[in-house]
Amino acid sequence: MPPPPTLNSNITAIELSRPDIAISYIGRFWLFLISTPLSIVCSLFLLFHLLSDRPLRHALHNHVIIVLIFMCLIWAMTVAPATMHVYLFNIVWSQTPTFCMIWKFLDSCIYSSIAKLVAWASLERHIIIFHNKWVSTKKKRLFSHYIPLLLIVMYDVICYAIITPMNDCNRKFSYSIPFCGYSSCVYNSVSFIHFESVTGGFIPSLFIGFGSFFLVLRTISQKRRFHQQVQWKKHRKMTIQLLAITSL
Repeated sequence: MPPPPTLNSNITAIELSRPDIAISYIGRFWLFLISTPLSIVCSLFLLFHLLSDRPLRHALHNHVIIVLIFMCLIWAMTVAPATMHVYLFNIVWSQTPTFCMIWKFLDSCIYSSIAKLVAWASLERHIIIFHNKWVSTKKKRLFSHYIPLLLIVMYDVICYAIITPMNDCNRKFSYSIPFCGYSSCVYNSVSFIHFESVTGGFIPSLFIGFGSFFLVLRTISQKRRFHQQVQWKKHRKMTIQLLAITSL
């Protein structure tokens, strides 16, 4: 009589039946298990550091960083555990369409928002360093700093809150793979796929790439022109901070 199937044997069978997976599910689980707690600890430490120090908390260039850290923390505490559960047990945490849609919404919303926020950080540093008159008063800061930051986050929250539940085409849910294999019926439209790719991928990538490159050039050029050592130290920190974020 053959021995009863075990968790490891089930995972092995799943991996063998999916040759398209470059990294096995159990391998992905261990990667998540190692990186996710570290990510949460680092995020909490950075938030405490930025929020507990008054000058850091009020520095305009840190605000987008704080929002990005919050986004990463939410992802690590919601999307990551649900994904790890599938990788380990080959079954979704809660086998309901509502859970799958919320899971998909959080992942899509956070992923898209992070790309746009990093792009905005690339642009905003040009404003703070080279056009600081644009943020010299409360009214100017409202329109040039706070409103753009709010609009970026609200756009993706509202957009994916509307899009994700659209399942009039009766998309099937597979409770043995991440996100239940679910995608909104709006993705049947090639036009929307192109729109999302351009607004959520291509344009942010351009802003990040060119924004970071020209920020370094303009900062070095300004240092040579005016020889402002004090300002250079401040601008160098913002430049290095942006390059560190974009490199991730």
